[in-house]
Amino acid sequence: MDRAQIRNMLLQTFEDFQMSRSERSALNQIFSHINLTEHNLSLIRKEAFQIFRNYKPQQGSDDTCLNWLEDIMKILANISSTETSLKSEVLFSPGDDCSHRICRMIDSARKRIDICVFTITDDRVTRAITAAHQRHAQVRIISDNDKSLDLGSDIDQLSQLGVSVRIDKTNYHMHHKFALFDSKFIMTGSYNWTRSASKNNSENLVITNDPILLLGFESEFENLWNEYAI
Repeated sequence: MDRAQIRNMLLQTFEDFQMSRSERSALNQIFSHINLTEHNLSLIRKEAFQIFRNYKPQQGSDDTCLNWLEDIMKILANISSTETSLKSEVLFSPGDDCSHRICRMIDSARKRIDICVFTITDDRVTRAITAAHQRHAQVRIISDNDKSLDLGSDIDQLSQLGVSVRIDKTNYHMHHKFALFDSKFIMTGSYNWTRSASKNNSENLVITNDPILLLGFESEFENLWNEYAI
């Protein structure tokens, strides 16, 4: 979502100088299904304050305009707090919920992302991983050799961009689908990081910050990372 889209969306809720319950619900729905990085959150805040400053003197009373601005800030604060206090969450496909959530988790990671998946063919996810690598988050990927060179696979592309990649070259499959984010969250489930999983398959995606599960998955990742170094 670019700056013009953000401005137009906010202006629609500002037309009558206050936010209705339906408008508040709609914004919550929109924000929950897009990649709200800290940068995007900051853009939305700036646009809201700009609208408030530009339109308040000519339209509406101070109180109604201020109430609108407070509603916007509350919605954004609630989204931010939900992201950081998350205990566990489950999502399902088909549909874009899983792929969008994967991208949001990648975007929110600051230091380290460890990905252990059978394959990656969803370009939206690949773009998020590329952006994380470019902002100097440490990204490591483990994948399977039988899928890494498939048509549409983005594993080789990510490796050529400088992302650290190790491949299972055994006669069997590295069939995991999990990822770790800043050693705080684990994401796992049947969901393959592919367009077909998003569009067609019945899959599940689970996210949790359970420390016991984090420890177990971190240990498995390190074991495989060392095993596939050869």
